[in-house]
Amino acid sequence: MSSTNNVAFTAPINPPGARPVITPEQTWKGLLLKIRSAETFVPGAIQSTRVVSESIDSLTGNAVTVREVLFRETQKKVLETVTAFEPARVDFDQPNGSKISNVISQGAGGELYMTYIFEWRHPGVSEVELAELLEKEKKMSQAAVEGTIKVLRQLVEEKKL
Repeated sequence: MSSTNNVAFTAPINPPGARPVITPEQTWKGLLLKIRSAETFVPGAIQSTRVVSESIDSLTGNAVTVREVLFRETQKKVLETVTAFEPARVDFDQPNGSKISNVISQGAGGELYMTYIFEWRHPGVSEVELAELLEKEKKMSQAAVEGTIKVLRQLVEEKKL
């Protein structure tokens, strides 16, 4: 039996009528800020972020950040390794094997999208518990994407990105 929930959610970064329009560059800068200050983007889930180390992967040239996040609901601190794949993706790897990707993509007409992909590991839970967690995680993934876009727009309005 699998004890993993795989969830993805996508939303347009600039839906019709949204102002200001957020550029791909501003979106990327926002994701880089999110690495250092996750609570700015998902304050309901993350209470604080502390950067432990920063380096460049010698093989790929990608920026790698080790950070400690304090989750609000559980008050649990988790050490994450975060890899930035400029300008399209940030991967968050947790010690239990859970993975999260934040992806910036473009549609055929040049429209921008934000997708979060979650691979949540729940070793030892029952099928019923896993199903309950899945429903919660689906809602959380939507809230995380939409919340991040809302904060990006606010930061662009405030000329902080």
